[in-house]
Amino acid sequence: MFYSDGEMKDFYYTAVMMNTGVDYKVIRELFERKEIKTHRDLYDMASRPESKIRGMEISSRSEKKISDWMGSKGKVEKACEEYMRIGEQNGIKVISTLDQLYPLNFRVQTGMPKVIYCKGHTELLKQCSHQGAIAVVGSRNASSYALYATDSFSREFSRKGITIISGMALGIDRKAHEAALEGTGSTIAILAGGPDNVYPNENKELYRNIAGRGLIVSEMPPGQQPLRQYFPSRNRLIAGLADCTLVMEAGAVSGTLHTASFAAAQGKEVFVLPNNIYFENAEGGLRLLEDGCCVLFSSDNVIDSVSQAILRRRLEFPDLMDSKEQTGITVNSDSKRDKISLIRLKADKTPDEVTDDEWKTLIEDELTVKPLDIDNLCRILGLPFYRISELLICLQMAGRVVLENGKYALTFR
Repeated sequence: MFYSDGEMKDFYYTAVMMNTGVDYKVIRELFERKEIKTHRDLYDMASRPESKIRGMEISSRSEKKISDWMGSKGKVEKACEEYMRIGEQNGIKVISTLDQLYPLNFRVQTGMPKVIYCKGHTELLKQCSHQGAIAVVGSRNASSYALYATDSFSREFSRKGITIISGMALGIDRKAHEAALEGTGSTIAILAGGPDNVYPNENKELYRNIAGRGLIVSEMPPGQQPLRQYFPSRNRLIAGLADCTLVMEAGAVSGTLHTASFAAAQGKEVFVLPNNIYFENAEGGLRLLEDGCCVLFSSDNVIDSVSQAILRRRLEFPDLMDSKEQTGITVNSDSKRDKISLIRLKADKTPDEVTDDEWKTLIEDELTVKPLDIDNLCRILGLPFYRISELLICLQMAGRVVLENGKYALTFR
């Protein structure tokens, strides 16, 4: 693997952030003062004459940190080269805010990294936006009850094409990843160290499976060991990439509570699996319920939350969320019922030729009988969850259907 000039500058940006006093406050000030237009401009900034650096209209704090960086440029360049060397050896891809694959959920949140490092199928980052993503987190020493529920829910969501996101820790995280991999969906592991570092060591095989069929993501560069102080930052990324968060089990003091807090601060719903009030390892989750989080009772409300998140993205970012146009034969008939019958016949024999508008017609026809949830529509029409979800979102945006108590109904009956 050979990195492009732009990707090299992404690595250099990380090297500056990891090996000098330059932090996000300095970067923000450089943007505000128009000293740089993108994070990649740090690479060109390093070659500026010292007089131009001193002539920038920035705070004394930023000036001091930039001066220290300029005094250690050799160290930064060496670190950048080492990151790239390890990245090439391990097939690590670098993605920044300047790339189309950069996650939409990260773009709309503050405090997200400008550069992330990935190993595996990077197209899953876009799939999260179009088909939805759920964070599943919890205790490393989880009870059998919590592990069973994690396996059950993760499999169900995975079968619907929703991406399962977790942190590849032992316990709940591991079970969520394994269940997703055994289903038909995908999973993303977000690590506290570089994407080439397996942590904990017991998850070596799981790491290989996720890298092969899913995706490993980190804001840390290749070669970076997972330090304790990096885990809270990792948790904010788990919450940031997902549409909602499921807390399967958490003690009174738990990193899982950080993930839930980040999700709530980002305006996302947090669902908590109810547990025994006398079970010490469930106290954190019960406190979240006391604070107003949603009870994880069934998958219906979670799916509604994901669907609404996709709908909001479609409304706010139509250019980024537009699906590819589908082509198919046109059904010509003066009778609406004859037209629907012909569409059904085509759906049975050649479903790949059915257009989006024709699938919408079939959905509306089903809803004339009674309101239905997504599962029933999937079963009746033989389409996967993500396709039905996309079509329902379009119908919602057009004002044709509404979501009521977990079921879709026509607005005009």
